[in-house]
Amino acid sequence: MINRIRTLATGLFLLIATMIITVTIYLQANFSNQSIDEIIFTIFYGLKGASPDIFMSAIVQIIFPFFIVFFILISPTIFATKKQFIVELYFRNRKYRINAFPLKMLYKHKTSYAIVTLVLVIFFSYQIIGIADYMKRVSEYSSIYEDYYIDGRDVKITFPENKRNLIVLYLESVENTMMDQKVGGGWEYDVMPELRALAEKHLNFSHSDKIGGALPASRTQWTVAALVSLTAGIPLSIPIDGNDYTNSENFLAGAYTLGDILKKEGYRLGLLVGSDAGYGGRDQYYTKHGNYEIFDVKRAIAEGRMTEDERVGWGFDDSNLFKWAKEILTDYANSEQPFHLSLLTVNTHFPDGFLESEADIIFPTQYENVHAHASKQVHDFVAWVQKQEFFKDTTLVIVGDHISMQPVDYYESKIPDDYVRTTYNVFISSVIEPIYPHNRQFTNFDLYPTILASIGVNIDGDRLGFGTNLFSDKPTLVEELGYEYVNRELDKSSLYYNQYILQDDFLKLMEQANVE
Repeated sequence: MINRIRTLATGLFLLIATMIITVTIYLQANFSNQSIDEIIFTIFYGLKGASPDIFMSAIVQIIFPFFIVFFILISPTIFATKKQFIVELYFRNRKYRINAFPLKMLYKHKTSYAIVTLVLVIFFSYQIIGIADYMKRVSEYSSIYEDYYIDGRDVKITFPENKRNLIVLYLESVENTMMDQKVGGGWEYDVMPELRALAEKHLNFSHSDKIGGALPASRTQWTVAALVSLTAGIPLSIPIDGNDYTNSENFLAGAYTLGDILKKEGYRLGLLVGSDAGYGGRDQYYTKHGNYEIFDVKRAIAEGRMTEDERVGWGFDDSNLFKWAKEILTDYANSEQPFHLSLLTVNTHFPDGFLESEADIIFPTQYENVHAHASKQVHDFVAWVQKQEFFKDTTLVIVGDHISMQPVDYYESKIPDDYVRTTYNVFISSVIEPIYPHNRQFTNFDLYPTILASIGVNIDGDRLGFGTNLFSDKPTLVEELGYEYVNRELDKSSLYYNQYILQDDFLKLMEQANVE
């Protein structure tokens, strides 16, 4: 009986060790360019509404390494024996007898072997994934909010007498990298000629003298965090303990956002996404801050636009997103209110994107072909908007939400060593011109006040949240303090953020953690 218990315990410990190893391998292979903050947020808070393809992809990639690793770890216990095991070797007509003592010892202490293996695996995975560094960072506190954060409620924000409509098109994971190196991309050929042409014809804020964009800031590099940074000028910094934060009706209650400002000014607000808006808590964020009308896959099914069986990828593809966006915009334009519609594409989402059936197969990888088709779709949508009567009173902003989550080696094998990956942006029909749009060091935070300025809004001091209006000549936070410094400070905990941004939700999260 005791031997059976020991055998079961050994197998269980080695099984757990195998699971940890294979998950670590998966995370390193697929999320090596993503911070531990994103991984933790997704696991604890962001899985609601996720595409089944994400889970299936993970299972397919994990299952084979799982069995290989488990076989390697358990093999020594299988071949262990309580007998004296002698190995005989012959060399130059002489016989050498070797006592394989470890196998006999392992037979007696195989449970101890399993425990030691598990402990070592936990230790090394803890270090490799970056949890140790994460715990160190969140135990330190920064005063960056007290020193540099600008609450929009404390700033004079003045709209023009004739308020302009605003369309913001967020392109999932779209960066400048897949453009030709000659124009500012990292590729040896141009995958997205239509997006390149838009950036060349209209206003593109750049980190260089070519087409460029925003540098990735800490805690902004996944979809909901990117949307928060682009519309509130702050990162998404949620404690890992506690309830499923994305269910909170007070999502970042203390933030003052683009939606809050436009709602106060009488705008009609809408959010159109091709997935479940509940993924990552986007529905809660946009409802709390602006009371946006939410158009997502659940609503599309409820309204009879599609059936449950017609779901693809994360929900519905970008062809439907743009088709229904035109219907929504036509409806909004017929109302007397100025309007703001936010659209978030989904086809270019990791892993490898969703390739629509009518997309051309031009390039060697699916991800490139998805981007190429997305580029054409955006071009066609922009052309449609420009032909509409409401366009004369409308500004259209197109921006990538964050750099791609595609495995790092996908990009490193194609781009120059010194290439800086940045997200795409273009401003069409802005009412003002920037003093200098190129060779700026900026992040998503800066696009928050910049989007407002593009529709003629005057912001006293030209700063909101951590963002600086890029139409002005004022330095951005990363230009003033340094990119690395700002990221290090944002990685730390903040008493201000917990007390004034999260407000009561922080206390609830901590209370839940103590109960658990």
